[in-house]
Amino acid sequence: MPRHSLPPQPTWLRPRLVVAFVVATAGLATAIWLPTRNDSADASERDRAGNNDRRDRDRTPSLTTFADDFDGKRGSTVDPTKWSLNTDQADNGLSFRESTRNARLDGDGNLTIVLRREDEGGFSSARLLTKDRLRATSGHAEARIKTPEGDTARPVFELIGAGRQGFGSFDVLKDSLSDDFHTYAVDWAPGEAVLSVDGQEISRITPEGGLGTDQSFRLALSLSIADDRSGDGLPARMQVDSVSFSAANATEPPATEPPATEPPTTAPTTEPPATEPTEAPTTEPPTTAPTTEPTTEPPTTAPPATPEWAPFTDYVAGQPVKFKGVEYQVLETHTSLPGWEPTALPSLFKKL
Repeated sequence: MPRHSLPPQPTWLRPRLVVAFVVATAGLATAIWLPTRNDSADASERDRAGNNDRRDRDRTPSLTTFADDFDGKRGSTVDPTKWSLNTDQADNGLSFRESTRNARLDGDGNLTIVLRREDEGGFSSARLLTKDRLRATSGHAEARIKTPEGDTARPVFELIGAGRQGFGSFDVLKDSLSDDFHTYAVDWAPGEAVLSVDGQEISRITPEGGLGTDQSFRLALSLSIADDRSGDGLPARMQVDSVSFSAANATEPPATEPPATEPPTTAPTTEPPATEPTEAPTTEPPTTAPTTEPTTEPPTTAPPATPEWAPFTDYVAGQPVKFKGVEYQVLETHTSLPGWEPTALPSLFKKL
C-alpha cells in the first residue's frame, strides 16, 4: 500500500448511508406527528361542529301546527320528515329500536308500536318523537289510540320539553282504555290543562314546569314495559290512528262581537206600527186577503241554512257544516281550533 494512501473508512460512516439514515428518521418522525396533529384538529372540529349543531337546534323555528294520519305502505316505517326514532334510551332491560319489528305502518292508516320479549333477553320497543319542535302558550294536542290490554305494557303519549329550559314531560294517557280506539286530548292555557277522552273532560290540573308558557316541546309516542315484568301477554301492540297539534291564539275571535254587530231591537219597533195598521183596512177588502195569503206563506217551513265553519266552536258528530261553499258532515264530536278547517282534517269531516 502506498504511503500517501489513507486507511479505509468504516462502512457505517460512508456519506450516502448517513444521509439515508437522516432522511428515514425524519420521515418516521413526520409519520408519527401528523396523525396526532390531525386527530387533535378533528377533535377540535367535532367539538366546534357539535356546539354549532346545538346552537342551530336552539335557533330552529318552532311549529304551531302538526298532523299525521300515518298513511303509507303496509310494513313501512313512519314519515322521516315528521318523526325520529329514539334509540338512546335503554333501561330496566328495555331498549328502543328503529326496527320495523317495533314500529311500522299497517297499510290501513295506523301506526303499530310493538313491545316484545327478545330471545337474547330483555325487551324491545319503539319511541317516536316529532322531528320539529312545537310551541304554543295555549294549544290543543290529541291522538286517536288503541292501547293494549293487560298490565305488562304502558302506553305513552306525551309532550316533552325541547328547549334549554324544557318543562320535562307531560303524559296525556293518564287514564287510558283498551277496548277500542279512543281520542285522548289535552287543552292547555297558562296555569291550567284539561285532559279529555272522546271529547269528555276527565280532569283539570295545574301543570308543572313550562306547559302553558312560551317553551318549545315535542310530541312523543312509545310503548314501555310496566311494573309487571313477567312478560305475560307479549308481544303487546299499541295502535295510533292519528296525531295532531294546533296552537290557539288567545287574541282571535272574541265572543262578544257577533251580538254587537246585529242589533235585532231597532227593526221591529219602527216598521210595523208605521205602515201596516193604516193601509190594510182602507185599500184591501177582507174577502180577498184570506184567499191569497194561505197560498204564499207555507215557505216558512224551509230547512235552516247550514252554518259556516268557525274556530272555537263545539261540533257534534253528524252535524252539517259549510266551508268555502262546500257542505261537510262532522264525523267526531270536538271543539274546533284555528287550522282545523274541514279541508285540513278529513278525519273529522266528511264532504257531502
